[in-house]
Amino acid sequence: MASSVSDFHSSTYDELVHLTSGYTYWTTGDFRFHAENGNLPQRWIALPLLGMQVSSASYSHPLWFQGDVWALSRDLFYQQNNDPARMLASGRLMISLLSGCLIGAIGWWARRLWDTAGGLLAATLAAFSPTLLAHGGLATSDTTAALGFILALAAWWHLCHRITVVRVIGAGITAGFLAVSKFSAVLYAPMAAGLLAVRLLRASPLPLQCGCWRRQLQGGHRAIALSAAGGVAAAIAMTTIWAAFNFRYAAASPEQPEATFLQSWDHVLMQSETESTFELADGTPSTLESINLSPSFVSNTASFFRAHQWLPEAYIYGLALVDRYSRSRLAFFAGDYRNTGWLAFFPIAFVTKTTVPAMVLILIGIVSFAHAPRHWREKLYRFSPVLILLLIYGGYSLTSKLAIGHRHLLPLYPALFILAGGAIGVLSPLRRWGGVVIAVAVLAHIVASWQIRPSYLAYFNALIGGPTQAHRIFVDSSLDWGQDLPGLKKWLDENTEPREPVFLSYFGSADPLRHGITATRFGDGYFNYTPSGGIPELTGGTYAISATMLRRVYTTVRGPWTPGFENRYQELSHWLREIAAASDPAARVEEERQILSATSFAQRLQTYEALQLGRLCHYLQARHPDAHIGYSILIYRLTDEEVGTALYAPLGILNAMIADAIH
Repeated sequence: MASSVSDFHSSTYDELVHLTSGYTYWTTGDFRFHAENGNLPQRWIALPLLGMQVSSASYSHPLWFQGDVWALSRDLFYQQNNDPARMLASGRLMISLLSGCLIGAIGWWARRLWDTAGGLLAATLAAFSPTLLAHGGLATSDTTAALGFILALAAWWHLCHRITVVRVIGAGITAGFLAVSKFSAVLYAPMAAGLLAVRLLRASPLPLQCGCWRRQLQGGHRAIALSAAGGVAAAIAMTTIWAAFNFRYAAASPEQPEATFLQSWDHVLMQSETESTFELADGTPSTLESINLSPSFVSNTASFFRAHQWLPEAYIYGLALVDRYSRSRLAFFAGDYRNTGWLAFFPIAFVTKTTVPAMVLILIGIVSFAHAPRHWREKLYRFSPVLILLLIYGGYSLTSKLAIGHRHLLPLYPALFILAGGAIGVLSPLRRWGGVVIAVAVLAHIVASWQIRPSYLAYFNALIGGPTQAHRIFVDSSLDWGQDLPGLKKWLDENTEPREPVFLSYFGSADPLRHGITATRFGDGYFNYTPSGGIPELTGGTYAISATMLRRVYTTVRGPWTPGFENRYQELSHWLREIAAASDPAARVEEERQILSATSFAQRLQTYEALQLGRLCHYLQARHPDAHIGYSILIYRLTDEEVGTALYAPLGILNAMIADAIH
């Protein structure tokens, strides 16, 4: 189900970079690219590319030396005569294999904790979860990390109950698997420590077996033995990390040792900057919080590891980079814009992007702890890994400043589905009616999943009004990750005339031209890698606007249309009209470039285009889209008069029209 929807979706924002990095790791041993994401998933998804006839840029190409993986990925997929669709589908298939392993792990663990029926229920909920299906078919690192947490915690918990050579090796390898999957793996350390404490609080003996030698450890000997076993497992995990980087410290390949990272070490370790500030298109400071970028415990640790070469350079660099950019990340949530997150973001994302039947079964499973009160201590103990994962990872998510996507909750879903397996035990005493409740809930869960197919990423339940209303609350990877260009192409072919003007404001890294979309791009210069070089003239026609662009998250015109934006828009409009009215507009453009400098002139044009998009979106807030493409791209069919009103009507008149339309 996950991999079979690949043909319906263009690449999401990060996929091409993941694939390019993984292919580079295999073929050149150069690990400078995209170091902030897991080495393992990037290598894993790139494995099929090794069997294809793939052309790539040579070492002499400037992109190599600069370490610009974003530009390198565009070159690999769109400039080298490769087959982008086949390359992307192969990477997605590899992740779907891991998602199958994840579902198997969920069913296995739930079966051990509950029974066979509980394991089957947990696995079924997982298999039809829109969240797991969405990311289980994308060439990114989220599914790999979720699998890593489950495997690592299971292996460590087993080691805590019997020390054997096999279990020590298993704990080390799975911890290493997680460590090279995603840097959220740092949360595994307190989880493992918590499980160790829970185990030591239990007075039962600890079996120790090494070959034919066996012993039952008691008291403090258990702590010593488990600490020693944990140390060996940690050494194995460290070895796994080194193996992922070819047992080499230097990130650059031996053939190009002088090559650099895209961002300097000083920048990543925050040794040359102290504060991050923002400015909007009207020249006023943004309401976003200023961020102190002084070195932290993580960056200082990274500096120490770098000085002593305790871990591969690319791994240390990636850890420091994640630390730096996890302090501030611009995001949109329910009409608000922040760079430090919201306490309610992830809870509301979970409640609205999880099917209601699944949440009901999860709640019933949680109630199962009170179902047999005399055994609650034993239940808490047996479920310690699941509960500690939920407590630590969930607590971290609440305070996270990376409120850019529901996908960051992915490691919680396996634990929650395992808990849901307990619904069988709670409802089974009800006999026939208990079975009916479970059957209806599971069927409703499956139906909800099937109805959203193939747009799993855009799933939202009725609590938010469904996926058509989601863009009012969430954008970015929770809804719109640039995935719906094939759907847009199909809709345009079926609903527009060949010469009808089509305007596109697209959020994503895919190339609309590669999907046969010959639209005029506007307002999305940051994501348009083949700009026309001028400001497009907007007329009546079909407007396709990504939800993220509609909310203008990554532009300098965010939030409500203010008098400051209006004044700046009118100022730049007058400036452009003067240029167009000159006897020789081309000469006037060159004159302005000389006066302002080429950079300032280009910045004025970019600001005007952002303001133009902002004013159009201000007008569209009172209008329902004419269509939704995969729920992530909104379609508006506008006449010349409507476009003229949106862009040129006096602000007072425009606001009155919008107010009338809303009311």
